Amino acid sequence: MRQTPRLPILAILAVAACGAARAETFEYTIAIKDGMPATLEAPFSVPYAGTVVLDAQWVGPRLLFFGVDVPAHPGFARRSGPSPQRVEFSVTDPALVGHAGFRLTIKALASRGEATGRLRITVPDSPAVVAAREAALHPPPPPPPPPPAWTQPKAAPAGASPQVAALFAAVETYRAGVLASGYHPVDDCQWQVDFLIDATAIRDRLASGGAPPDVPALRYFGRMTEVIGQVETLRSSKDPVLAGPVPDDILLRRAWLVARTEVTRPIERSLDQLGELLKGGHAPSLEKVAWVPRLNACVVASERYFDERVRLGGDEEAQNRDLARAQWPRIQSASAVLRALAPYLKENPGI
Repeated sequence: MRQTPRLPILAILAVAACGAARAETFEYTIAIKDGMPATLEAPFSVPYAGTVVLDAQWVGPRLLFFGVDVPAHPGFARRSGPSPQRVEFSVTDPALVGHAGFRLTIKALASRGEATGRLRITVPDSPAVVAAREAALHPPPPPPPPPPAWTQPKAAPAGASPQVAALFAAVETYRAGVLASGYHPVDDCQWQVDFLIDATAIRDRLASGGAPPDVPALRYFGRMTEVIGQVETLRSSKDPVLAGPVPDDILLRRAWLVARTEVTRPIERSLDQLGELLKGGHAPSLEKVAWVPRLNACVVASERYFDERVRLGGDEEAQNRDLARAQWPRIQSASAVLRALAPYLKENPGI
């Protein structure tokens, strides 16, 4: 370091370590006497690509000149004036990154007044330090919450009663079918997931010794399974009255329709009663349970399809074909869950 004339500067080196890579900040004390000219030359290196920052602050009226030079690159950066002064420049050229020949020159012309202050040279941090700092400023998002318990398979606990074991098996069969395509299956009637959540809660409550649904709810569930069973008979029966085909002869067709109506009208009446019972206060705990009327509506739509595909002579004219085909397997699986609750009604018949 060369001083002409003497410029008292105390160098303080501060090192921040990150593994084997080090980021450096050089601090100097500036002290210039009244009326004295001074020159300082301070070499430094830039080990990593990035921005170099020179910050200088001093007290006093003196004007200072700051210049940075590199071999073969004279006049790399220049700045002069009163306090404070800040010089920034980017070092990205591979020929300069890691170069130890950077030189800072500070000059003060002869003038009235003193100058006392500090100068700081900050060189770029290593990529590892930059990455760690960015990671601290922008931490990764927290891990997603665990999937809901109702989405996970679960076997009956050891020593469970046959009733509880049967309920676990029925709920698991239903769960596996509903969630085969993810947590949000395609469900035009919008009842399947809500039913699964409630069925899982009832199952777990009974497994831990809790109470079953109240008697009116159990009775209503029993009625639902009966009606679903009636619609399944309409769907799968081999009886010509239900399965067809429609007679070609007009007189035979008329007789066939009369006989068919005698079978289908009670089913339609049972479907109507499901809605009437729910609205009539026969199962108060279910009146605000959204999946119940939605499931009922889906059963009604499926029954209409199963009836019309035979009565109208084909799928083309029948309503609700796609809905019924998609929903009916889940409806039957849900009915199996409700049937697994029937023994609890026998144990608690109510009044």
